[in-house]
Amino acid sequence: MKIFNDKILYIYKFIGQCLPIYAFYTILFLERGKTVSDIAVLIALWSVFTIVFEIPAGILADRWNRRNILAMAAVLQGICFVIWFFSHTFIMFALGFFFWAIAGAFTSGTEEGLIYDNLKSDGREDSFTKIYGKAQFYATIGALVGIVSAGIIAVFISVEAIALISAVICFTNGIFALQIRERNFYSAQLGKESIGFFETFKKAIFFIKRSGFALVVILFLVFFASIGSYLDEFDAFIADDWNISELWVSGILVIRFAFVALGDMLAPIVEKKISSVRQIFLLNGLACITLITFAAIWNWYAILFFGISCMFMAITQILLVNALQNEIKEEGRATVMSFYSVGQNIVMICLSLIFALLAGIFHLQQVYIIISIYGIIGCSIFYVLFFKIRLKKI
Repeated sequence: MKIFNDKILYIYKFIGQCLPIYAFYTILFLERGKTVSDIAVLIALWSVFTIVFEIPAGILADRWNRRNILAMAAVLQGICFVIWFFSHTFIMFALGFFFWAIAGAFTSGTEEGLIYDNLKSDGREDSFTKIYGKAQFYATIGALVGIVSAGIIAVFISVEAIALISAVICFTNGIFALQIRERNFYSAQLGKESIGFFETFKKAIFFIKRSGFALVVILFLVFFASIGSYLDEFDAFIADDWNISELWVSGILVIRFAFVALGDMLAPIVEKKISSVRQIFLLNGLACITLITFAAIWNWYAILFFGISCMFMAITQILLVNALQNEIKEEGRATVMSFYSVGQNIVMICLSLIFALLAGIFHLQQVYIIISIYGIIGCSIFYVLFFKIRLKKI
């Protein structure tokens, strides 16, 4: 039996994020007559659609061929961009986000479950942090390449043509997804047994309720470890607040993704130095302290602190996802991860609304300080909580 070919996984992850439309889809909406308010509603609908499909997609990923699901996700995302190529109305743009939301729901949890089960099949589950971290690294590099190439491509072709190119890239990535080895222990365990669709859902709920460890890890991932990811939607506001060139918007994004990529690669090394989840909480607390340092200085020459904060949070996320995967013994991995993704989307919507509210009251610098303080307090509470309930080590 051939071992899991992680190189195909890395190619799939790179291509899946190497989409130039990422840098220009809001501009496409504006060129087609949509207002900033329209765009805000569209992005909110995108999150709502994702929440609706997340749990069903997770259950499907535990009961069906995960490799095929990833291929379908790539195709659905490509369909989104094709629709946008022809779209001029709010409804059609929303329809595109509908397909993209399904694609996102199909990949979250499915990728982690497929990677872990493939490694487990080879007796290499201890390598999950390394393989998953490298996969995230290549995804981040893909996003960087997509963003940089978008600026160059836009000089020669229209934004709508960029959407079509991104669609072709997605369809191509569907082919690479089909080359990943399929392993799904939970599906194999079900065999030909007639088990209700909601049985998988109930098993995931029971696991989270029974395992205080898993519950604490998921809550921390959702509310604190993902702060850096939530804030990436607002990076452009930093350059605007500093009254510097628009090129700095790309510069800030490049710095963010470069340090996230570095964190993805450092995660396996940091894992060897970490002996408990409480230390991971401290690492995330350090990320928030670094972020508040950046906010306190609030100038371009402090951007290094911003990048380091993103790096620490990227490491935290990978280590906690690994801890959660190791805790799941009875499979149902994709469904459990779907609860995490649903939580992320809900908190993202809430944080966006809170960010908008705070931005209307405080200076942007103060908003970042407030969010940093929230993160520091949260990490401290979870550190103490984890100690009190005496949950096991990783």
